[in-house]
Amino acid sequence: MSCLPFLVVMLDIIARLPPKNVAQCKLDCKEWLDFTLDRKFVRAHCHYMRASADQKLLMVGWKTIEVHSLNYKSPGFIVPRGVARPFYAHPSRMFFLASLDGMLCVCLQNTCELVVWNPLTTKFKKLANSNSQGFYKVDRDALGFFVDSSDDYNILHIKRRRGTMTVYIYSMELNSWSTVRFLKHRPYHHYTYLWSPATLCGGGLYFVVIQFRGRSDGLSVIRFDVNSKSFSELCFPNVYDDEVSGSLVNINEELHMYVCIGNYDYRREIVLWRLKNKSWMKVFAYPDKLWMPLSTMCSFTYYNLPGTCLVITNFGQVIEIDLQRDHLGYFCRMFFYRQMHGAVYTETIASPNY
Repeated sequence: MSCLPFLVVMLDIIARLPPKNVAQCKLDCKEWLDFTLDRKFVRAHCHYMRASADQKLLMVGWKTIEVHSLNYKSPGFIVPRGVARPFYAHPSRMFFLASLDGMLCVCLQNTCELVVWNPLTTKFKKLANSNSQGFYKVDRDALGFFVDSSDDYNILHIKRRRGTMTVYIYSMELNSWSTVRFLKHRPYHHYTYLWSPATLCGGGLYFVVIQFRGRSDGLSVIRFDVNSKSFSELCFPNVYDDEVSGSLVNINEELHMYVCIGNYDYRREIVLWRLKNKSWMKVFAYPDKLWMPLSTMCSFTYYNLPGTCLVITNFGQVIEIDLQRDHLGYFCRMFFYRQMHGAVYTETIASPNY
């Protein structure tokens, strides 16, 4: 070790360690402690952790918050651990909006404040200010979490109030809010349109926008380019029905969408589509017996099983999908709480406080 260059040790060895091991390395010497706080080290650590097999599922109950490991070989897969809240908020009044590099963006529904929080380090930052920025309405607004071309963490907040829409971007590095233009002459500011949570994929944040009652002619996909800070509109998959809903997911850095045809009580088909060159390609369809509330599910690539995607419904069902064999099955059934609420993330040492 004494023969290795300092940067090689820090960026190529220690940065690859799990967060708890990185914390232990901080105790070895002051030089290591100082460098683990450096932005370059934190970014390298987050890069390695994004491909980690030990993803976490943070679950919110009526009185508690627990973290479950999604690694089959981890004891935390069966036995969760509790999470302390460094800010005052009842668990049932916390709404998780987005996650990135171990940090979660949370809405405290009792005050409507936005908070960025790292559950592992317990560091947090409230984004609300005296100019009414950083206040979120769960039933009206939309939000995304991203890193721009300058390597700065940003929060995109699409805010709808009294028939108008304002788009804000919060910069963690500058600790300030700014506004950007939305698409001209589009009706998406109206309350009859419902916005999905954002899905980050390939330099863009994607939203499904659904008009009330979910007719196929009232569906579209909105893309926000995280580098140019501009919006564009994409078509919805070629589906025609009176009852249609869609849920976006990033699978191996390719944007996919689960499209549900039929209403909640009578579902005829669930189809997985892939976006390729601004056009949607049908991947395969799932059997109609699959009961999956797509409007509230989360779906993600599970790195411990290449080519596999996990879908978690709002009833705690964990569904394994083999994307290569067109095979679907319930590998586990977990009824954590009466209603699923939480977030999937990977633990890192990233801090919301620059």
